[in-house]
Amino acid sequence: MWNPGFGYRQVRKVWLPDWSRRLWQGSTDHRGTPEYPGVVCTLIPHPGDGCWGLAYEISDQDWPAIQAELDYREKDGYQLRRVSARWQEQVLACWTYVADEQNPSYLGDVPFHELVERIRQAVGPSGRSVDYLLRLAQTLQELEIEDLHVMQLVQALK
Repeated sequence: MWNPGFGYRQVRKVWLPDWSRRLWQGSTDHRGTPEYPGVVCTLIPHPGDGCWGLAYEISDQDWPAIQAELDYREKDGYQLRRVSARWQEQVLACWTYVADEQNPSYLGDVPFHELVERIRQAVGPSGRSVDYLLRLAQTLQELEIEDLHVMQLVQALK
């Protein structure tokens, strides 16, 4: 959310119904290693709930090159999915990357203390998992987005 890694026309704060943000995806190539995967976000289906996020508008002309870059960056278990997001009174068809239990790096709903310890210890080529979590929490705060899962993890690390 804080570093999309591509140019865009505009960005909107959107509501993604029936999905929740969770730090349940292992990261063997950015925030950890194959020997000790770090932890990064994914979206999980959560009927009746939802989460706030950002939708970036990209020109049709730029999308193929951006998608190729994102496919490479998100290669550790993520799949491109079409989702419906809400912005004001509009429903927007958006693309997002989701890592689910079908990929080998998926950690899932591990015991909370194990997740906290992995976040505390994991380091990869893009940095520490704890820095990822803290930057995510800061960005959510700046956007005035409350996320109980993220807040609980930050509190546990203090």
